[in-house]
Amino acid sequence: MRKMLLIDISKCTGCEMCMDVCSSRGGKAYSVKGSRIRVLKDEIRSSFIPLVCEHCREHPCVDVCPTGAIVYDNELSVFTVNNSACIGCGACAEICPYDGIFINDGVAMKCDLCGGDPACAKVCYPKAIQYVEVTDETIVTDLNQKIEKLKVLERDSYE
Repeated sequence: MRKMLLIDISKCTGCEMCMDVCSSRGGKAYSVKGSRIRVLKDEIRSSFIPLVCEHCREHPCVDVCPTGAIVYDNELSVFTVNNSACIGCGACAEICPYDGIFINDGVAMKCDLCGGDPACAKVCYPKAIQYVEVTDETIVTDLNQKIEKLKVLERDSYE
């Protein structure tokens, strides 16, 4: 059984509850900087896109990491960041096509699915973020939807 965060951008309201719960997980103090999920907002068009690591099959972030800091977690079937090995060069963030990894306080940050129990999915009232069993077809449909929405937002921002 493979599970992933499935994000339906048509349901996202931009409330940022996902960011709030992610940033304060593990009993740490609240800080949006510490969130491993971010919400891209275009409030004029009422368009919101949660940006989170897609744990993609190609994993370009892993391939480009010079220290091997992004490692595979067999239990969760996802890649996570070994903070002690990360040098904060930012190559992973630059190459990520989904803006799902970024540098914070000198180390790469990306979703680690909260150890298999993602808090963001629990607090997302409109169900824009769900942790579900998936098929390859579900993954392709989800990613294509996000890519098309990002292209529209990018194109519109230049006009």
